[in-house]
Formats: sequence, structure tokens, C-alpha cells
Amino acid sequence: MLEIYPFTKMSWKSKEIEDKWEPLRRRINTTVHYAEYESVKQGIRPCDVYDFGPNNIMYRLKKVGLDGLHFLPILVSQQYGGYGHRHYTTDNFTDNTFIYGGISKHVSHAITFHDAGVVDVKQRIRKDYESRPLVIGNETLYMKLDGIDHNVTGALLGYPKCDRDFFEKTWLKEGCLDPMYETAENTKNATTKEENIIEVTGSPWLNRLIRYWGFNLIPFFPHSFDCPFAEIFAKKWWKLMEECDPEAAQACYEALNMPMVWSMNNCITTIDHPLFWGSANGYYRPDKVTVKWFPE
Repeated sequence: MLEIYPFTKMSWKSKEIEDKWEPLRRRINTTVHYAEYESVKQGIRPCDVYDFGPNNIMYRLKKVGLDGLHFLPILVSQQYGGYGHRHYTTDNFTDNTFIYGGISKHVSHAITFHDAGVVDVKQRIRKDYESRPLVIGNETLYMKLDGIDHNVTGALLGYPKCDRDFFEKTWLKEGCLDPMYETAENTKNATTKEENIIEVTGSPWLNRLIRYWGFNLIPFFPHSFDCPFAEIFAKKWWKLMEECDPEAAQACYEALNMPMVWSMNNCITTIDHPLFWGSANGYYRPDKVTVKWFPE
């Protein structure tokens, strides 16, 4: 598959917009990191993806330990900007790399997250998954016996089953690495007036069209822009963001609740938003696809 190394570009539509929204965008990023971490610390979900770079490893290791959380490393990757469709693994923890793993309040969940995320099953800490059921929330799952288990990982991250199933089908089996068009297709009110151009009215809670540029209320792909289970997750997430910075949380919701046009063509994703124009790495599709998104 043709691949472009992750990048993002952004151009605000006026100096006045930039002066107001660029500081807010940085604050929104802080609130998202707060929600990621606190959702585990407060017991809202079992695990969170977590990483350490050379510049923050001492601070973050101490914080995890003092908060009574468990971290297990899975791999070392090169750093990249933008949205990565995969890790760029390396054997050395040096500048421009990070250690990727997961945190949890419970060591058993941390071990399961680790074991679900390693490519080589010989690296798994537990060896009895063939006969040992996993109880995660109200689900009973069995770990795949070969390779990464994205379903178990998603369950530990608190993602709804319908959206994990969508991810397995579109992202893993069909190779749709940024399935915004497919999400729109699954939304009840979606209409296709021209070939490969879909118009949809969706919930701002589930709008992931501008996540590359720092605006996002859920960390996973909903199977539709009206998935009720994803919206429940998003509202809990937003409350955590609001704990951190109410103004930034409200600004994130506001940016997601504006009309916008998302397109992907020739491995490039573009967005035309009332506040900015943006571009980022995409992936190869034979034809250009476009989502015209309208708020509720």
C-alpha cells in the first residue's frame, strides 16, 4: 500500500481567527491529554495508550507511579507529526523516539493490554489465553492466539463493540485507514447527490473529521455519526476535558459543530472548515471521496 509519512498543515482563514483560536487549540490539546489519563485514573475505563519520550520520561514515570497506575512498554517507535496509521518501530530509545505502551489501575489489565498489543506472541507475559476467558466490562472475550488483538485492545480502551466491529471491518480487513466516508455512509440521514460525494448531518460529539488539527471528542472511529454508544463515551470524555479547562472544552465542541468539507485524494486528506484550511497524510484510494458535514 502506498503510504505517506505522517504530517499536518494548517492555515487559519484570517489573522483575527488565528489570534483567538490558536491559543485555544493548544489548550484543547492539553484537555484531551488530561481526559485520556484521568479516564483511567478515575476508573472510567480500564486502560489508556501512554508513551514516554526522552524529554518527559522521568516526569511521566513518577506521575504514573505516584498515581498508583501500572505501565508496561510494548515497543519503541520513531516520533512523527500528524496521524500515524502505524508505528515506525526501532530498537533504540534515543532522541526523536518514544516508548509506547499502556497504563491501567490494575496490573492484570496492563498485562492484557500489553499482550494484545505485541506482534510476536512469544513476547506475551501470560501464556494461557487459549483456555482463559477475558472479562472486560460486561463482555467475555478470548485473546487471538496470533498477532495483535485489536478487539481486546479496543475493549480495554473502553470503545463500544459496534465501533470496534466497524474498525475491524473497515480499517483491518478493507484497508480504510481513515474511514470518514464509510462513517458518513452508515449515518441514517446521509445522502449521495453526486458520485463519491456524501452529505451528512451528524453529532458534533462524534465528529472526527478535524482530529488531525487538534479538534476531537472521541479517540476512536464511530461506526456512524449518530452512534448512541459512542456519544455516551464522548460526553463522559468532554466532562473530563471540562474539569481541566471549561473554556477550551467548549471551544472544541464549538469547532466540531460547524459545517465543513472533508476530502481524500491521492493519499492526501484536506479540510475546508469555517476557521481554517488543513491538509494531512491520508492513504491511497482509487477515487477521490468527499464528506460534506453539517451540524445538527
